[in-house]
Amino acid sequence: MAYVFRHARLLAAIAAITFLAGTAMAQDGTKPPSLADQLAATTDRLPLSGRMGASLLRPGFAVGEYTGSSKSVGGNFNGLGLFHANSATANFDVKLPSADQPVTGDCKGGQGEINLAFVSIVRDALNYVCSYAGGAPAGAELDLVESRSGGLIPGQLTPQRVGAFHYGDIHLRAVTQHISGIPLLGAHAIGYAITTEDGTLVGGYQITDMGQPVFYLPKTPGPQRDAVALLAVSLYAFRDPGGMW
Repeated sequence: MAYVFRHARLLAAIAAITFLAGTAMAQDGTKPPSLADQLAATTDRLPLSGRMGASLLRPGFAVGEYTGSSKSVGGNFNGLGLFHANSATANFDVKLPSADQPVTGDCKGGQGEINLAFVSIVRDALNYVCSYAGGAPAGAELDLVESRSGGLIPGQLTPQRVGAFHYGDIHLRAVTQHISGIPLLGAHAIGYAITTEDGTLVGGYQITDMGQPVFYLPKTPGPQRDAVALLAVSLYAFRDPGGMW
């Protein structure tokens, strides 16, 4: 695969999985609040709504005060049963109150696998990279990769992803985590917890049981709320191709 990501920048995100696992007990022996309860206390729960976009192939969306449009394309290639590849590309624009012009995102990613006698001999793990322009600060980016850490998130049935997001002086992590509803088994990651680098929970994104995208954004307006919104929009635009074969 030609997609490049920085593993070193994801070390803190992988470490944050322990914080989000939800298996630790408080000092008094009580069970800690669920992720849904933590988000309810600190964030606004905002479902995505559709709106008129630039074209039928680039629909618009609104999440609270944030509006924009996006286009996502996924692909699948099967070479005589020996080589499989999935890809995903996305581009979008979103208006952030703290930016002097709309922020644009350009994202691409995918995964591949070579099989011999029904056994995978070479596997290129999923990765997804976004770069930002327009009203975004220089160097803003998202790196999302597949995590095969296994039991670090007990009960996690969907594929595991970890991501590092950099937006000026704001650095966030995204980790797959079930938020609410039934944790359905499937090929796509359907929930993410968003934290700061030190593991403080600041937001989330999920696709509900009914297929509704929902954003969890910090209650206080400002640059961090805008950054969490942009990261969540990037996850929304990602048509996760993982596990399609």
